[in-house]
Amino acid sequence: MTSSDGFCLAFAVPSCALIFALPYNFERVWRFGTNRFLYRLKHTFCMLRIATHFLCITAMLSALTAFSPGNGPTFSAFALPANTTLAHAASDQNEPWQFDWRSEEDKSFLNSGESALRVLMLNSTAYDSAYVIKMKTLIAKRIPGVIFTDYWGNDPQSLSQLLTNQHIVIVTYPAKGSGKLIRSFGRVLKQFVQQGGSVVFSGTDQFGILQYYGLFDLDFGYFCSGMQVHEDATEHPVFSGTPTDFVLANYVYPLDISDPGFVVLADINGYPAAGVKPIGAGKVVYLGLEYYYDEPVSTQILENTIRWLALNNEEIAGENNPVVTGDIQARPALRSEERLFAGSGTQPATSPTPAFELKIYPNPYLEKGTLDISLEKSSPVAVEMTDERGGLVAVLLPYRTLNQGFYRLELPNISSGVYFIKCQIGSQTTVKKVIKMMPQ
Repeated sequence: MTSSDGFCLAFAVPSCALIFALPYNFERVWRFGTNRFLYRLKHTFCMLRIATHFLCITAMLSALTAFSPGNGPTFSAFALPANTTLAHAASDQNEPWQFDWRSEEDKSFLNSGESALRVLMLNSTAYDSAYVIKMKTLIAKRIPGVIFTDYWGNDPQSLSQLLTNQHIVIVTYPAKGSGKLIRSFGRVLKQFVQQGGSVVFSGTDQFGILQYYGLFDLDFGYFCSGMQVHEDATEHPVFSGTPTDFVLANYVYPLDISDPGFVVLADINGYPAAGVKPIGAGKVVYLGLEYYYDEPVSTQILENTIRWLALNNEEIAGENNPVVTGDIQARPALRSEERLFAGSGTQPATSPTPAFELKIYPNPYLEKGTLDISLEKSSPVAVEMTDERGGLVAVLLPYRTLNQGFYRLELPNISSGVYFIKCQIGSQTTVKKVIKMMPQ
């Protein structure tokens, strides 16, 4: 505060005291023409009081300005959650990772110049550019040796040329694009996989885009949050360092897979949320998880997947022995219409909704298969398995009344051949054919 400010304050304090001590009827005295000097004195004191207040406010603002940074708060000044993508991007490059489970041999391989792991980010069908940047940031922090190539074009031939020196393609949140172009991309990717490359699809609510790519067959897709994800192939390297059952804050995108070559690695109430399909010398991986925000488990699975595909020193869990879920006894699922939402894509022609729905997966099956029963209301149910001559092979479910909901039965590991599943629900009987194959 300057000396002039101090003078104003010293003068204003006694002046204000004098003003408030004046008689209450001062205005009336002035109106009658007596003592005009005192009125002028009061007017002067009021003006001084206003000026003093103005000077004090100005001095306070000047002091605050002196202590504030000239360009506003910097990015790193914000307190970010320790595991967010933005926190990783802003943190020190030498900061140790919480989930650094890789062996020294793996680290030296992935970080050495000899490995030169090349990853192409196929972004032409991506939800937005921010999603691409965040996925790249996650991968780069976990596996610093990765060399990225971004592709935003719409020319299948140029994409094919770029793939000649790539190891892995990551399709980031496929959500848009013309069917004709995406089918062309799918043919290019299929050839890439057949020759030994790997393709990873991240989760999406637009399952129709996955149908356009055509690298695995699916009938429907869903998205949900707050539901438990179960790892079916717990020993698979993709799930190294992760819990068998977990719940994510981000969305999860399970699919209704109809491809017999698709190996389910994780599911939500029987709907595959992660899996792999071998094609030729390569693999196609679906990670039905979201990476718009960073979560420890989902990010760990992403790193594990890239590490597994890069090192390529592990057999696919269940490649010759498909992983399926369920047990011999029927069990109700936790799914409900309020929590599991339908995604967007093409569907078969609609028909009148039945009181129940049956589905066998996979069909044909090798050692194990499942029968899914969806009941719209409580009904008596009985399920049997017979051979081609009508002989009883197994009783999958003795006659009992089941409540409304979703149930899963496991088909037995029997001799190869053609069999029939006879399902009696209430007064209706449905028969479905299933083929049992022997592993080669």
